[in-house]
Amino acid sequence: MSGIGSVGSVGRHVLAALVGLAVSACAKGVDMPSGPPEPLRFQVANALLAPVKVSVDGTPVVILKTGAKSDVGVAPGAQRLTWTTAKPTDAAGVQIPDDIRDVPLPFPSVGAVIEFSNVIDGQPHFTASIVNHTNAAVSIGVFDGAAVACAGALSVLTDLGGGFVQTGYFRLGPATELRAYRDPTHCTGPFVAWPRSQLLSFTPKTGAVRLSLDTVP
Repeated sequence: MSGIGSVGSVGRHVLAALVGLAVSACAKGVDMPSGPPEPLRFQVANALLAPVKVSVDGTPVVILKTGAKSDVGVAPGAQRLTWTTAKPTDAAGVQIPDDIRDVPLPFPSVGAVIEFSNVIDGQPHFTASIVNHTNAAVSIGVFDGAAVACAGALSVLTDLGGGFVQTGYFRLGPATELRAYRDPTHCTGPFVAWPRSQLLSFTPKTGAVRLSLDTVP
């Protein structure tokens, strides 16, 4: 019995010594081992009609459909946070052009919510839903005051469908107007136009405006 008691006594002395060392280390400001730093976590939400892609240092981390939300985690040491439209394709598989490129984002605070809308750095953008009420196929162009960018093709409505096009997002500047050209593919020749004042009727956040083509160019 005395032998067993002596072993227990030694154990208690060793434990006391270890505790003393730990207390001494804390008192001297010695750093104790810690786990890896936590990622920066926040939420993103998409108010646009087009899907949105969020990237960290050029690598996509999430793609949001319209109206969707998602949690995002950014590892410590990340340098660049960006978003852009995910460049969907039309019914023919052709990528829908738009003016939105990689938009830089400041790193938010933990738990923040970032909503993507049609106003980017104070500049409004619009997307047009156009219905064709004529018997002519046309091409849709966006004039910015200096040049025309082709935004899509508007076909004739048939029993099989067609007669509708959804453009991508374009900047709505002081001289912007949307045009329907008689040439069905190249945005050239005679045209009819929807002026800037009509494009300003876009829905807040989505930037969506509904238009109809009622006159052949």
